Amino acid sequence: MYRNRSTKNVPYAFFLVSTMNSAFALYYGLLVNNFTLILINGVGVLLWGFYVLSYIGVSRSKSGPLSQLVMLLVLLLAHGVYLRLFTPFPPALTNTLGLFLFIWSVLLLLTPILDIVGIVQQGTSEGTSLSLLAGGTLCCFAWLAYGYLLNDFFVYGPNIVGLGVNFAKTVAIISYKGPAGKAKAQ
Repeated sequence: MYRNRSTKNVPYAFFLVSTMNSAFALYYGLLVNNFTLILINGVGVLLWGFYVLSYIGVSRSKSGPLSQLVMLLVLLLAHGVYLRLFTPFPPALTNTLGLFLFIWSVLLLLTPILDIVGIVQQGTSEGTSLSLLAGGTLCCFAWLAYGYLLNDFFVYGPNIVGLGVNFAKTVAIISYKGPAGKAKAQ
């Protein structure tokens, strides 16, 4: 993006939501005193934030990305106000924040459905990143195993959905292999 000075085909909204999700997970890690969650999501907030700032820096029109960033900050603030006003005590705070983390993680892990729709509409899986699929699947499996070992549904639960979506994407890739004209439909 920076090298090409182009934001074409860059999923800015995904960067924003990932930043927010990492912030929720970081705060959740702090509440449950889990160093692994704190470390991974602290780095995640920094990296996703860097992507967001890079996108804004490279973008020709700054108003759209900046207004989306402001909307994200307002959404984060709204979540924070809700947590502060309605769940001031640690057990309820941890559960409510865990629920927020669960919901936003599921939404992120559902995004490959958009790829599946594109594959079916185009009639081909050409151009689909297999390395991204493999990395996403391994990441979901690792978080599922880690959350299961912690017995923390808010950590492992979303990854069940993520593995299911990645399995469906794998089926779509296999079903629509080859050029659009020669792709076989299910």
